[in-house]
Amino acid sequence: MSNRRPRIAGEKRRSSETSETAEAADAAESTAPPPAEPGPQAKSARPPRPTKPSKEPRPTLSGRARLVLSGLGLAAVAAVAFAVIAVVSVRQVEGDAQRQIDAEDAATEQASTALVTMLSYGYASVADDLAAATELMTDDFAAEYEQLAPQVASAAEQRKIDVTASVRAVAPLGCGQECSTSSVRLLAFVDQHRTVAGKAGSPAALSAIVRMEKVDGRWLVAELTTT
Repeated sequence: MSNRRPRIAGEKRRSSETSETAEAADAAESTAPPPAEPGPQAKSARPPRPTKPSKEPRPTLSGRARLVLSGLGLAAVAAVAFAVIAVVSVRQVEGDAQRQIDAEDAATEQASTALVTMLSYGYASVADDLAAATELMTDDFAAEYEQLAPQVASAAEQRKIDVTASVRAVAPLGCGQECSTSSVRLLAFVDQHRTVAGKAGSPAALSAIVRMEKVDGRWLVAELTTT
């Protein structure tokens, strides 16, 4: 008995058509052109993907290194502060020194004028001359001077003495730790030329220690000691 299935009418024809269709599809695929590669513009149009930076471990400082850096920072701050203080101190010292020099110059100039007036007089005008001298003195020293004025005036009038004084030199004395811009001590060298009853007498050379004091903006003679 045969196992062959009876052929259905038209079956062979459809099988052959299916084979022909498959062969035609394979042929079309084999003859189709390969897909075109994207041009330079197409490639550049797509932005590159950002790359993530690699995370490297941060270096850490040891406790000792931190102490060293902290110490260096404090030392730098201290150095700057010391420099500022030094500059300010130097400027202050320079300013004080300049003020002292200015005070000594003013006192020296006024002393030169005052000594000439105080140590000069004429017998005909001795009272007025001595009174004018007190205007260049402090009140305390003027009071001492006025006690001696009558004796000087009497001798000048009796002997007809005229005295003309001139200052040879005058300079401030060292003040050390007692420097002041309101009180200055000076060393002065004074020459006195005398005439007695119209006759020239022997000149006298005096050296004097003068203390000048600033009172109400004026330099006045506060003390005079002759040697």
